[in-house]
Amino acid sequence: MKISDDEKFLEFNLENGYRYQERGNVMDTATEFIRLGFKNFKKLFDLSVLQKQNTPDSVFKNNFKMLSSRQLSKNVDSLNKAQLALSGLLTKQLTQQLRYSNLSDSIWKKAASYDSLIKYESFIPDSMRLRVRQNAFNKATSVKTTLQVNSLDREARSKDIRYHKIEWHRKFALSLSCLVLFFIGAPLGSIIRKGGLGMPLVIAIIFFLLFHLLNMFGEKFVKEGIASPFLGMWLAILVLVPVGAFLTYKAMHDSQLFSKEFYTRTAKKLRLLFANFRSKNSSSH
Repeated sequence: MKISDDEKFLEFNLENGYRYQERGNVMDTATEFIRLGFKNFKKLFDLSVLQKQNTPDSVFKNNFKMLSSRQLSKNVDSLNKAQLALSGLLTKQLTQQLRYSNLSDSIWKKAASYDSLIKYESFIPDSMRLRVRQNAFNKATSVKTTLQVNSLDREARSKDIRYHKIEWHRKFALSLSCLVLFFIGAPLGSIIRKGGLGMPLVIAIIFFLLFHLLNMFGEKFVKEGIASPFLGMWLAILVLVPVGAFLTYKAMHDSQLFSKEFYTRTAKKLRLLFANFRSKNSSSH
């Protein structure tokens, strides 16, 4: 077994064996079965399907991930117009199928009284009842099919619009997220004085994971239509901006936010305050 010189075929060199072949029409049971013996036989397998195919760049030029913010905005406007045109087309189709929907009720003569014992079928001849029922069933089926097809088309267009808006917001949200994460990571070095680079790096990684999870869940909510594109794609930034502002403020005022001694002193003060409160209550009783 070896590969040919041009690397397009896999060669099998077989010796002292048999070849089996069946001749005849596939649908015919009377086929001919042939067995051929050989001393040397070369079998070739085509490897061209396994070779890497170079895809031209023009295939992806219209993909929404490759578009600029201006192109995305233009596509969203076009998709919204197509969505409105689809609604108008649905109204036109239903109007054509329901021919009596535009007729005013005033042309019908209203009966003075209604007898519940009389059924509407009694006014239809027996020879036409089956035809009327069949026509009503066909009309209802046609309207249902039209609504289902229109609903699927509208959902596909709405999904396409959401994906375009996701990419539009992503271009700005990712740029701003770098600045937000900077205002979270930069103050940590001055606030956390112990532990060298390790402790600030660990806490910064925790905030980055929080950002990644919020961004991932927000994008998923937008794709499912649960949240708006703005809220989903800016969720991580809306959550982390107050955190970055708080840490920056604490770093500028030389805060002991992550100091062990600060929390130890605070715990002692709380215990002392609680002890004084209990002693006052016991003395009053």
